[in-house]
Amino acid sequence: MEVASRIRWFPRRSPPGAASAEAAHRFDSADFSPALRTRLLILQPTPFCNIDCDYCYLPERDSTARMSLATVKRAAERLRDDGLAGPDLTVVWHAGEPLAMPVAFYDEAVAVLQDVFGAACNVAHSIQTNATLIDDAWCALFKRHAMRIGVSVDGPANLHDAHRRTRTGRGTHERVLRGMARLRAQGIAFHAIAVVTPATFAQADAFFDFFVAQGVTEVGCNYDEAEGLHAHSSLAGHEAAHAAFLAHLLERSIDRGGALRVRELAMALQLVSRPLPTWQGQGQDWPENAQTLPFALVTVAHNGDFSSFSPELLGQPSPEFSNFILGNVATSSYLDSARGDVFMRLWDAVLRGTRECERTCAHYGFCGGGAPANKLYENGDLASGETLYCRTMLKRPFDTVLARLERDRPISGVQG
Repeated sequence: MEVASRIRWFPRRSPPGAASAEAAHRFDSADFSPALRTRLLILQPTPFCNIDCDYCYLPERDSTARMSLATVKRAAERLRDDGLAGPDLTVVWHAGEPLAMPVAFYDEAVAVLQDVFGAACNVAHSIQTNATLIDDAWCALFKRHAMRIGVSVDGPANLHDAHRRTRTGRGTHERVLRGMARLRAQGIAFHAIAVVTPATFAQADAFFDFFVAQGVTEVGCNYDEAEGLHAHSSLAGHEAAHAAFLAHLLERSIDRGGALRVRELAMALQLVSRPLPTWQGQGQDWPENAQTLPFALVTVAHNGDFSSFSPELLGQPSPEFSNFILGNVATSSYLDSARGDVFMRLWDAVLRGTRECERTCAHYGFCGGGAPANKLYENGDLASGETLYCRTMLKRPFDTVLARLERDRPISGVQG
């Protein structure tokens, strides 16, 4: 489809004064318009992962601890009782490898969530998996509950096996291919998320062709972010190559009539014509960004600890922010936690970081303030501005799409 290239930039405002800085410490859910609602409830059923990716940031992936059904129920009840559950909610099963849990757990958990929310909330379920454990029983579960499935696969075997290995050091690509074949045989649609590195940029055609050959119609191109235990990204120093990679993927996607939708480019194409909607709070309008809007994302660990903003924050070591644990569903509600000192300091830092982005970045209206976790791990400060993540996941895809449109060459087939 063609997209008009007219851009609406958000006007920049003067930096807030002392009164605004004081107001940053105040939180009242009634101040937000539209009303605060949780879009994603991210449940971490287990921190354990059956493989050992060398770019993983999770601190406890050797732990075999499991979430109880009582914790699932309490996490949902807190959301319902706080009025944070709107008409639609996506529950994302994430963290370690979700399929390390038994199939029966998810059948029971889905029933628990349905019982808590009832007909007032349409609950959709999404699982991100490395696909190595998928068998017919898992496929049956996915179909029973119409689960949206994302497969983590980095492309051809040489790219994938360089980083995504078993705990004994063997490549996992063959097992992932078997898992994807099972999904296709059962008629289960799935998307893919790939971690791209400079080695990927040098094999752009092989990368693209792999996903087309596997029947994948949508791929997200993450990168090995500097977060948590993974202290350095291989993308540093290779940003020009990443820009060329994106431009090539865009041309390949167009040439193939949208046979493979690249998530970042499709999102950029949408943002070119329709910048983010806004929300009102703290006396001003803000572009919508779920990572900077309190409780738009709620992440609950296996033991009931919860957090908000960037889901990668929960449980990461931080004396300043108490490991980003705002509370535990067994003892406190989400909104009650907003009166606590940890939330107040975290919310203040996120607000100051958002205002820094507004002050310094021309892409602010299309992003809404970046990703707090990346600001912390890249810049050492939640209240800071631009990051490698910003440039990689939003700015370059946006500028790649915009540059093509400005050459008067319509883009078709890229958006889903």
